[in-house]
Order: sequence, then structure tokens, then C-alpha cells
Amino acid sequence: AELPAHWAAPADFVAHAQGAQADEPTFDPAFEPAFEPEVAAAPAPVEAPKVVEAPKLVETPADETVKVIGPLRIGIALYNVYLNEADEWSRQLAVEVGEWALEPHLRIQDSTIGLAHSLAGSSSTVGFRSLSDMARLFESALTHLQMLGRGTHEQGPVLALAADELRRLLHQFAAGVLKDPSPEPLNALRELASAPLPPVQPAAPLVQPLA
Repeated sequence: AELPAHWAAPADFVAHAQGAQADEPTFDPAFEPAFEPEVAAAPAPVEAPKVVEAPKLVETPADETVKVIGPLRIGIALYNVYLNEADEWSRQLAVEVGEWALEPHLRIQDSTIGLAHSLAGSSSTVGFRSLSDMARLFESALTHLQMLGRGTHEQGPVLALAADELRRLLHQFAAGVLKDPSPEPLNALRELASAPLPPVQPAAPLVQPLA
């Protein structure tokens, strides 16, 4: 059947369509493209993580101006002064206590009490608490005996033993060791500090000459 005249395709459109079909390219299976396909680039090598070495600790030289004894840190100058003075005070204390032990009926001298007081104060200054506390107790016992006016022959050796213990503690300290006093001399000093007045011996009756 023929299309109506007004539906007929214009001659130029038909000619253009026929020309377009004539110009349509044909597929050649042997055709190879002139360009090369892109090849994916190889991944960049991953660097191994660098090992960071810990900083080396530099040992600082010991402070030569400080004397370390246990937890105590004492200036060398103060340490030397303390040792010299405490050694002399403790030696003199032992001498005076020993002399009093031979004559306990005499009154204890003020100098003896002063030596114990000086030991307690200087030991506290450098932090030597154990010796300082014992010297304080020693001072209390001596003060008490002085107030009594006299002592007994049993009390003399107790003071001498306590003085030797103070010397022992001081020598250990000089060797760089902190020591606590033995409990025996401490307890003995406590008893002396609260000792009662010794009884007075009655005087012997005078013998009347026979008439």
C-alpha cells in the first residue's frame, strides 16, 4: 500500500539517509587498535617501619658535696663538723659518767648534762633521730639524778653502758650505716629518769666512852 502523499519522506531526507548508510563503517575483525592499553602501575614498595632506639640513660656522677646514709642526705661540710663534735662529746660523756660511777654519792655535774644535750641537738640537726632520741633520754636521766643529789652504785654501770651504746651508734653512722639503739640501755635510762630518791643510810650511833 502506498503512503499518503503528505506522509512521503522528503527526497532530501531519503537521500541523506541513504548516504549515511553508505558511509557507515564496517567492522574488520583483524583490526588492531593503534594504542596500547594502559597497564596498571605496580604499587610502590612499602618501607619497613624504622625502629626508634630508646635514648640511653646517662649516669650522672654522684654528688660529692652530699653524704648519703640510708634515707639521709647531708652536706659534706655539715657531716664532717657533726662527726668531729659528736665524737668528742660522746667520748667526754663516757669519761664523766665513768668517773661519777666510782663516786655516785656526788652530785652529777652540769657539764655532763650539757654533753648529752649537745649530742641530742646536733644529731637531730643532721636527721640522726635514733641517736638524738637516746641522747634526750640520757639527758633526762642525768637531770633527774642531779635533782636527787646523789645516786647508787647500781646506777653508775647503767649510765656507762648507755654511753657506750651512744658511741656504738655514732661509729656505725660514720661507717655509713643507720642503727637503732639496743632496747636494754633505753629501758634502763627510762628507769633512771623516774628513779626514787635512794634511802639515806642512818648514821652509826656514837659510842660513848666508858667512864
